[in-house]
Amino acid sequence: MTIRKATKRDIATIVDIHIQRFSTFFLSSLGKPFLKTFYTAFLKYPALLIVVEDEGTVKGFAAGSRDNRSFFKKLLMNNFLCFTVQGIQVLFNNPSALRRMASNAGKSEKNNLIFAELLSIATIRNKKGYGKALLNEFEREVAKENSLNLPISLTTDYDDNEKAIQFYKDCGYRIHEVFHSYQGRKMYRFIK
Repeated sequence: MTIRKATKRDIATIVDIHIQRFSTFFLSSLGKPFLKTFYTAFLKYPALLIVVEDEGTVKGFAAGSRDNRSFFKKLLMNNFLCFTVQGIQVLFNNPSALRRMASNAGKSEKNNLIFAELLSIATIRNKKGYGKALLNEFEREVAKENSLNLPISLTTDYDDNEKAIQFYKDCGYRIHEVFHSYQGRKMYRFIK
């Protein structure tokens, strides 16, 4: 098992794993072209995208930010042309999704907490510890440039999610708050 920073050649596999593991989530509804643009944007600083590779293939990934302050604005500006093209496609195919993305981006900037953030982590189904290895490496990568000693935050569903909740607790995360997402889903915010 090898964990490394993702490269452009990993993006298609990352998107496939995302769709497999998050088939009912909002970002998946935007389609593979949008997800390819989204995860490609994580290849540039200040984002962070790592993969776990085993037996010569990518088996999972973790994506996040080193600092949540204006992160999505920076992600957009670093990849403005690509997101503009995808935004036009979403506008024609699913205009309500574009409104939702704009609304969510505006609300996320109003968060008063300052932290590094694990935004997405997924692996193929396995019993080899890929998830824990990815999470540990994500934490190490964040720590390398964390002069402010920012905690790491992540969110996960409150309901019907016992396995993930226990996983994060076992990895040293504690529940910081319970909240409702912009779509009304009950969520946990974990902090470490």
